Amino acid sequence: MRKLVSILLFFATLCSVANVSAQEGAERGFNLIVVGDPQPQTEAQMESLEREIIPQIGDIVAEYRAESELPIAILLTGDVVWDTMKFLPRVKRAFESLGVPVYAVIGNHDHNRKHSRNQKRAVEEFEAAFGVRNQWFELGETLFLTFDNIEFRPNKTYGEGIDAEQLVWMSEVLEGMPKDRRIVACMHALATKRAPQGNSVKPYAKPIVAMAGERELHFITGHHHNHGTYDLAPNVIEHNVAQVSGNLWFAPICSDGTPRGVFCIEERDNVWRWHHRLLGKSADDVLMAWQEGVVKDNEEYVVVKAIGWDSAWSVVWYENGEARGAMEQISILDPDYLYYVDNEAQYKKKFMYRLRKSAHPHSHYFRLKRTNPYSEVRIVATDRFGREYETVL
Repeated sequence: MRKLVSILLFFATLCSVANVSAQEGAERGFNLIVVGDPQPQTEAQMESLEREIIPQIGDIVAEYRAESELPIAILLTGDVVWDTMKFLPRVKRAFESLGVPVYAVIGNHDHNRKHSRNQKRAVEEFEAAFGVRNQWFELGETLFLTFDNIEFRPNKTYGEGIDAEQLVWMSEVLEGMPKDRRIVACMHALATKRAPQGNSVKPYAKPIVAMAGERELHFITGHHHNHGTYDLAPNVIEHNVAQVSGNLWFAPICSDGTPRGVFCIEERDNVWRWHHRLLGKSADDVLMAWQEGVVKDNEEYVVVKAIGWDSAWSVVWYENGEARGAMEQISILDPDYLYYVDNEAQYKKKFMYRLRKSAHPHSHYFRLKRTNPYSEVRIVATDRFGREYETVL
């Protein structure tokens, strides 16, 4: 009997050791789908979110599930609704239907303007749906903190800021965290002050940077409805996420030319990678090209848009297999956005005016001029992580 017990204990120990080894060898991390400013205002927009956008995000969730058992979560960057408070719980239910945790930061349109003189009452509906505005959670090796950085004023206008109470809360959360833990500050309004001479951190966000110290710090924001990745310091970067619905539901493309999509962050063994993922498309659909004669003021050129581009990317081209070097970067209005506004959009005059006025140049465009109008052109874009995307004309 003792011999049998010894044999059983021996095999149990072997199984335990094997299980521990398997866990140690397993890949660690997470997949986070960041959704920029859902912002439904009308019943039609709410239904579009539920029937069109949610299923397309669900396809991305399904892809991640098929790839691994790593946790998946969704983060909404604020303006969860467009002053339509009754939609807050409905939006949450729509995203929760995908079967993953849903987190949200509060935006200016999530504050009830009827109570702009009473901040506590102005946020009651948001907190009833999504919990307290300032909360923290962990995914993989990363600590996420959500901040309310919208300051409403009695005249129903608002500013941006982080108050002393929030900074004390952040300090208390960090007390128990390892010194090398990656930190993500999730807010609605941007932390970056953009300027021709270089980007910098807005004054209100500087205490967050200071408290992070030498840790790797990421800001995740929305609000501007455009895509932008801003390197602010060797250890500080901001991800400004484009609006998921395009331009305020009135165009399927954001005013900077970023098509409907989400921002995907993937952590693998404590290393981050990210990309803007078009809805209804594969992760490799990154380059959009226009032949000569299509793009205004660039009729002699092939023009390409690199979706999700940032300053760490490179875009080169080949003509009939021969390397031609880097493409020329240009800043233009998006040709597809302009075509949509001029030929497809059918709204009241005031909305058409807003669509045209909101269009602005962006620098994720590149051009080339063939030496032979009949030559084959191959364009290759390489992102900061070494992933390559190409298109052939």
